[in-house]
Parts: sequence; structure tokens; C-alpha cells
Amino acid sequence: MIIVRKSEERRYVDVKDQKTWMTFDAENKDDPLQKGFGVLKILNEEILSPGGGFVLHTEKEMVVVTYVHEGVIVYKAPLEEPTSIEAKEFNKVNVEGGTKQYAFNTSPSDDAEVFQCGFGLEEGGDAGGDPKPRGVKKLFTHAERQGVLRLIASSDGREASLPIQQDIRIYSTFMHVGNHVVHELKPGRSAWLHLVKGKISLGSLQLQTGDGVGLTGERSVSFTAKKPSEILLFDLCVSADDKIKEPSDHKLEIAKRA
Repeated sequence: MIIVRKSEERRYVDVKDQKTWMTFDAENKDDPLQKGFGVLKILNEEILSPGGGFVLHTEKEMVVVTYVHEGVIVYKAPLEEPTSIEAKEFNKVNVEGGTKQYAFNTSPSDDAEVFQCGFGLEEGGDAGGDPKPRGVKKLFTHAERQGVLRLIASSDGREASLPIQQDIRIYSTFMHVGNHVVHELKPGRSAWLHLVKGKISLGSLQLQTGDGVGLTGERSVSFTAKKPSEILLFDLCVSADDKIKEPSDHKLEIAKRA
């Protein structure tokens, strides 16, 4: 099954010095993706004005991965020292339920664009087994992500990726026009693709900046760049609790097969 969340269907919040687009709306009980897509519970895009900031509140224990797409932020997680995260850097931290993470844009003149990805814990697991959260960050350059799916995070830190101690793999790629990428999905895996920027085709679907697609029971994720594009791809474990509600309105589209 392939489901689509268009960019304009994300929840949009515009407050002082901060604009937020939420792929999954936890406050909307009518949203079939209210609880996220499998273990991917949060996928927020934040635009922070100079000096602006945001607060991310997690009700349950989570692994949170922060990607700074543009700009520089200072990030503060519970029991962590503040850390500076620059453009093209990814930061991972384990957080306890009922806690908050803070971030603010350090630039006096330029916006910062940040993606927040929150993952629920697998059954019987914990956020890495540490007595307190531990932050780890790593720079992934444009060059090493160009034209290939670069592994950004994995359960064990393979291929110099961020270790997140959960059965999750995060990939990122930059694509030129005409680049084609195929990512195999092993049995029992699902995937969420988020188009950070650009335009791609995925089967009969035409996706643009901010669009997202979830795939369950598929053999692969296969897409082609129609414009210069940047992709985030989440390869996720599937459990009995990961099923989503059937769509009842325009907020969730099941893609028609060609």
C-alpha cells in the first residue's frame, strides 16, 4: 500500500519567529496519520527567524533526530549541554517522556530551516539503554549524498552513520534531473519518503517540495528526479501496532496503481 501526504495537507502553525509544518498532526483525531507512520511519530519542518526558536515536547520516550538544512542553531535536550548544530549536520538524542527540547537560531540576519524526526521505541526496548540521554551529531556533506542514498542513521552506526540503537535506518540523497534511485525493502519493513526540496516521480505519482509518501507491503521504493531534489528516506520496522486507519477524507490519499 502507498499513501500520500501532500505538503499543503500538513498542519501549519505560524507564530512569532517560527513557522512549523507537521506531517503528522497529533492533535487531530480525524487524521489517519495522527499517531505517525509506524515508529516514525514526528516529522516537523521548522523555519526559524533570526533569534527565533522552538520547543519540541514529547509525551513518550523517544529517539529524536534533528537535521539542520540551512543555518546554525543551538540545541538543548534534557540532561544535555547545549550544542551548536550547523547546516548539513544531523544530531541524535534520546529523550524521556514528558520532557522538552529547545532550539534557537543563532544568526542575527538569516533564517534557519530545521527538520525534527521523532521515533517511538520498539516494544521492550529503551532509548539506547543509557542512564541519561546522549547526544551525537555528524556532518554529512552534499558531495557524499550526491546521487546515492547515504546512510545517515542506523541501529549500530554502520557505514559511519549515527547510532540510534533502534531498528530504523535514515537515508538522504541529493539528485540531479534524471537521477533514478531504487531502495529495496526487506520483508517486514515499511518506508516513509519526504521530499525536502524539488520534484520527483514515484511510479505514477508526481511529488513536490514538502510532500510525503508511506509504503507498506512494497518490495522497493523507486523514484526519479524531475528537478534537482533532496530526499529523506526512513526505512522502518513494522509491528502489529503500526497499522493506520483507512482514509475517510482528502487528508490521506491511497495511490492508485498504474
